[in-house]
Amino acid sequence: MEQQPRYAIGIDVGGTSIKAGVVRFDRAGTVLVEHAQHATAMLGSIEDFLGLVSAQYQAWSATYPTIEAIGIGFPACVQWSAGLVAAPPNIPWWDAPVQFPLRAELSRQLALPVAVDNDANVAALAECKFGVARQWESMLFVTLGTGVGGALIINGQLYRGERGSAGELGHMVIDARAPLSSPAFRTGILERYVGRDAILERARRWCVDYPNSRLARMNQLLDVEAIGEAARDGDEAARGVLEETAEFFGIGLASAVALLGIEHIVVAGGIAGLPELFFDRARATFRQRSLPAIADNVQLVRSSLGATAGVLGAALLALDATSG
Repeated sequence: MEQQPRYAIGIDVGGTSIKAGVVRFDRAGTVLVEHAQHATAMLGSIEDFLGLVSAQYQAWSATYPTIEAIGIGFPACVQWSAGLVAAPPNIPWWDAPVQFPLRAELSRQLALPVAVDNDANVAALAECKFGVARQWESMLFVTLGTGVGGALIINGQLYRGERGSAGELGHMVIDARAPLSSPAFRTGILERYVGRDAILERARRWCVDYPNSRLARMNQLLDVEAIGEAARDGDEAARGVLEETAEFFGIGLASAVALLGIEHIVVAGGIAGLPELFFDRARATFRQRSLPAIADNVQLVRSSLGATAGVLGAALLALDATSG
């Protein structure tokens, strides 16, 4: 008997948008058959988020009545075994308790199996299954966007740590002399130097010295994608912004790889679409700051799945969980 296709919903929660999709799994391959994107500005509370997920499921279940489960990648520390989401640092609409039982609450409301994990973890699962990392047993997966996240695949298995907090690359301290700020745990961390807000703030500073830069004329339209496009066109300020950002990124990677001993790094997320200039400088800084025995063997590549990694990985997570 021919195996019937299986369907699951994957939801990738980010700081500025929420991506969702219906994914079909069968012998012919894995296909994202429906997708949607929602701006997080429309959300004001965890209840709003629960309502959005419920409405999206109701809309798609009419067309795909055999949807088996929902998987969610959330930018926070997630206790996988209990389905608990800790207060996320880059989600302004989060008004739930410090640890919220997201999996149990959604399962109750939808009467459907739900799986929840860190957003970088689910994207890494997709990269291992369908992307460039299929060829490797171990890798460090990095997400660059509003926040900076990470995931660890070790000997073919996702390593979550004792309480689901492993791989939080963005919270590595790279500037011990940074003035102590509030909250203190975000002082001097990598995310403050290479995340979206850091890049935009750096661009504004560069515009002071380069008032004729294209960036200086953008005002409210300034975003990371526009900086990348200007850098491709040779804008000096834009190139300086990306090179400075890449240097911080390379320093962070040098520290992470020295500890982990992993030789393959995959970069995903919205910022991963920056021009090769960014990656060239990150690689150069990494080689400069790493032990030669380490640097000579490390590969730094982009994700081959692009913006779909989180959705695919969340759906895969959901089906894996229902299959035990």
